[in-house]
Amino acid sequence: MNFTYSQEAEEFRGSFRSWLEEHFPQEWNREVTGEEWVQRRKQWGEMLAEGGWVAPSWPEEYGGLGLSIEQQLVYIEELVSINAPEVLNSNGIGIFALTLIKYGTEEQKKHYLPRMLKHEDIWCQGFSEPNAGSDLAGLQTKAEDKGDYFLLNGQKVWTSYAPYSNKCYVLVRTADSRYKGISLMILDMEQKGVTVRPIKNIAGETELAEVFMDDAIVPKADVVGELNNGWEMANFALSNERGIHFAQRSLKMQQEFQQLLSLFTEQIDLGKAYVKGSKLQTQLVQSYLSCEILKSVCLRNIALISQGDDTGVLPAIAKLTWSEGHQDLLNTSLELLGEESLVKGKHEVWMEKFLLSRAETIYAGTTQVQKNIIAKSLGLPSSKGGR
Repeated sequence: MNFTYSQEAEEFRGSFRSWLEEHFPQEWNREVTGEEWVQRRKQWGEMLAEGGWVAPSWPEEYGGLGLSIEQQLVYIEELVSINAPEVLNSNGIGIFALTLIKYGTEEQKKHYLPRMLKHEDIWCQGFSEPNAGSDLAGLQTKAEDKGDYFLLNGQKVWTSYAPYSNKCYVLVRTADSRYKGISLMILDMEQKGVTVRPIKNIAGETELAEVFMDDAIVPKADVVGELNNGWEMANFALSNERGIHFAQRSLKMQQEFQQLLSLFTEQIDLGKAYVKGSKLQTQLVQSYLSCEILKSVCLRNIALISQGDDTGVLPAIAKLTWSEGHQDLLNTSLELLGEESLVKGKHEVWMEKFLLSRAETIYAGTTQVQKNIIAKSLGLPSSKGGR
């Protein structure tokens, strides 16, 4: 990300790069999709865990690397540079684990964290509901106190990787108060009270699902933190999701831009008359600007995190810049490739990325929600229906 690193960070880069050169499978240069992609992500997570490299932000006492913000950036740069897959358990390792480390009991940490690292437990996030997506505080999944355990009844939706998960960190309602009546619990997905119904997306994949809870049981030992303090923990979890992790998205987007630029030059060399002097050049320039803006926002966000300062609306700006800019970049890729993007072969991955990107302005906070957050920071009224 054009960042000047300390000697300590560069020494870490050297050791991590040496391990990657020795262990990253060379045959993975061929991009895959669907179930093969899921299995590759799981396998890579297990390999990183075996080598001790899978949890860069975790404290060392819990099996992590305990890296500084600067070293975490180096870690991400090295993985992106070789086009390594995101580990399958990234939702647990990158988001929930830090919440568990801060709020959970020692018994919960000792039991769940090692299994998470080794991919023995695969985690999903049970937050969104049919009527509580953008308005997360409106969730209605109810947890009824039964003495030694809670009974859960309700539904979650758009739950990423639920078809492959056996554990879920789930937000449930335990009191009538809008914000002070939400609790965070650990749900065992492999019980008769839980039904997972996969949702096929526009790309034909089923990584998303609806999750139904009908008298699902959660022992009280699996309540995370204090009862009715789930809203605080949810915001902490989401701040991790939208913090340094956007650096990875920024780097991947820059990588895709460079690939697209090479394709543009290739099409000109092939004599494609429609390319030279077309609006595609203007669109490429705009994609370059989006990459640079996102990089600047991410670097500022990381600088504030490293100083312990409030990042304000920067995560919302980053999410908005990335999701809309990435969609525009992939729109351009299909215009450039035309029918070649529909034919199985070296360019089909662009169609896959294009289809998957349609959801980027929706998940992790819609474009409209991000604009309302930014408007509020400026003292402007939210749009009609915004919160």
